[in-house]
Amino acid sequence: VVVLLYICFSKYATLKLGADDEEPEFSRLSWFSMLFAAGVGVGLFFYGVAEPMWHYNNYGTPRWNEMNDNERAQHSLMVTYFHWGFHGWIPYTTIGALLGLVSFRRGYPCTIRSCFAPLVSDKILRGPVGDAVDVVSICCTLFGVCTSLGLGVQQLNKAIVRLDKGTYAGVNVRDEGRLDITYSTRSQIAIIWVVTALATISVVSGLGAGIKFLSNLTFIMGCFLLFFVLFAGDTVFILNAICSSFGYYLWYLVKIAFHTDAFEMLDELDTDGSAAGAPDGRGGSASWMAGWTIFYWGWWISWAPFVGTFIAKISRGRTLREFILGTLIIPTMYCVMWFGVFGAEGLRLDRQAEAFGLDCGDGGTFSKVQSTRMQGLTKAKHNQAYKVRLWCLGTEDILFDTLSTYGSRTLMYATSTITALCLLFYFVTSSDSGSLVIDSMAANGDENPPILQRVFWAFTEGAAATALLSNGKERALRALQSVSIVCGLPYTFVLCYMCLALLLVCKEECGELSVYRNQFRTSLLAFPDYLFKNGIGGGIVAFVANSAAPFLAMRRIMTKIAAIKNEPVNSAPFVGGTALWIASVVFLALCPIEANLRMLSATCYVTFCCLVAMCRFLGRDAVECHHGGLITDYIAALFMFPLVLAHLEVELDDGVIIPMDVSDVKEIEKLVGDKSAVEMVKEEAKSEKADNKA
Repeated sequence: VVVLLYICFSKYATLKLGADDEEPEFSRLSWFSMLFAAGVGVGLFFYGVAEPMWHYNNYGTPRWNEMNDNERAQHSLMVTYFHWGFHGWIPYTTIGALLGLVSFRRGYPCTIRSCFAPLVSDKILRGPVGDAVDVVSICCTLFGVCTSLGLGVQQLNKAIVRLDKGTYAGVNVRDEGRLDITYSTRSQIAIIWVVTALATISVVSGLGAGIKFLSNLTFIMGCFLLFFVLFAGDTVFILNAICSSFGYYLWYLVKIAFHTDAFEMLDELDTDGSAAGAPDGRGGSASWMAGWTIFYWGWWISWAPFVGTFIAKISRGRTLREFILGTLIIPTMYCVMWFGVFGAEGLRLDRQAEAFGLDCGDGGTFSKVQSTRMQGLTKAKHNQAYKVRLWCLGTEDILFDTLSTYGSRTLMYATSTITALCLLFYFVTSSDSGSLVIDSMAANGDENPPILQRVFWAFTEGAAATALLSNGKERALRALQSVSIVCGLPYTFVLCYMCLALLLVCKEECGELSVYRNQFRTSLLAFPDYLFKNGIGGGIVAFVANSAAPFLAMRRIMTKIAAIKNEPVNSAPFVGGTALWIASVVFLALCPIEANLRMLSATCYVTFCCLVAMCRFLGRDAVECHHGGLITDYIAALFMFPLVLAHLEVELDDGVIIPMDVSDVKEIEKLVGDKSAVEMVKEEAKSEKADNKA
């Protein structure tokens, strides 16, 4: 949030995702409709009424279950805003802004690997490492979309069954239904393949036709439902609830963003097998965070490669400020409005039914149906057809029974049909935009890949969702949630580097940093280039020696740094590294005697890696390498210190890095079409070379 807001209100905000004179391809309405349809879609309908009500009724035993009813109601809306607000849209906006800059201003392919262009060399991006990034992104997108397909198909299946049986106020007009459709895994799989066929037609027709049309239509229909509930329900109450809960969200935002349920996680088993919990027996459950916030974290991040790439494609020609406002601020406000309207109204109906005496037991979940006809010209007999205890219903029924309370059975058919169509269209737009992005990634950023390839990826999404539902059966939702978390985990770390890359590319585009500033001659990840420089045998020996006795390499490195800088040798990294490495090995060998010696070993190791990072940092300074930083050095040392040491030795042997020669600009001309930009690079290269000679 901090990085994006800083960019939005700084001098970088006027940078365009494309050439400076380029105009947006889509209108603002179509642009917002498409990014919103791709970014959330089905989830709004599945969780719109249900999530605030679950939080209010302490589902999963959250940490606020000791509040009074009114406090819990407000808190439940705030937590829902947190799950669907700023923090959810951050991954989309970060990837979209970064990808738009490097792709549309520098000519890199519109794939996730290009996001690392400010951090690593082009050789790495074009090699196996870049391929691996795109493969992980494709898998992340595939299973992230499958999670939404799994959620959406359950509710769409329920909508069709309810319409077929004429379900109203808990009673079916037809027990069997005219179409004899059941709520089952088989029906849901059939729906998935119908949607897959529609999505295939849409993705084949292209971005500006099928996807744009469906997104506009679905967004308008969703807004219609939103305003219907706002005006059919208790309008004054809803507006007051949104106002107070949104202010509560802003006031509580920092606190809840950093809250990790640390003490709730101490809810472990005692020696007698009972739950330990808090000493006073109050507070929340350890399972709540995993079932809600962690699930959302994985779900949003697993969608980040897909939605980030998609919104970059549709945002070409827009400034960074407009992009950030349109993909972070405005969507958050729309989600607040949506969950405020549906969530507040759901809470009102549920509390009203509870006060009326309705419950999940023998008392009944639904009240008697009352007439909602007009009584004269200005007054209705009843504004609400019946009362319902929403808490007692299945998740897929909650939204439909909320809408049904506002009128007769005839109105129920109308609102349920519109809702079912919204689900279907959002279902299709999520699937077709996901297929379009996966297809583009698999084709190395090609904007118009072969039609057969588009069909293949659309059907692959359907097959993956089918497999998850078939194998999960009654545990399908849990299986889909697990897939989201697994896919989102690696991108949590990747997003941190993308924030750094976004800041760097903004500085480069504004002229604060040179795009072609000095960097190491070889990349750390391209280990064959430096490890086997003196032959395969020599490389293997060096790797083994660095793994067994890394402090010897540290001694050589510090000696070379001293020679380059004409200074006395700094022996501190060598002496400290020797002591820490030996201690780490000894403690690890003795851990069978005392278990926690392995923790001492790990402590010595991570401290040892700090000294390796220091060597790399000093080495970069010695050869005047202006790429990278101490944090990056430490992460590299932590996971692959033998390669870090081998790479640094080779770089120091070659001495100070010579700035780019003017002749190298021919390579730049392949990527940069603007002649004035090429001339600027030539002058900059001449100046850097002159400064180096001086």
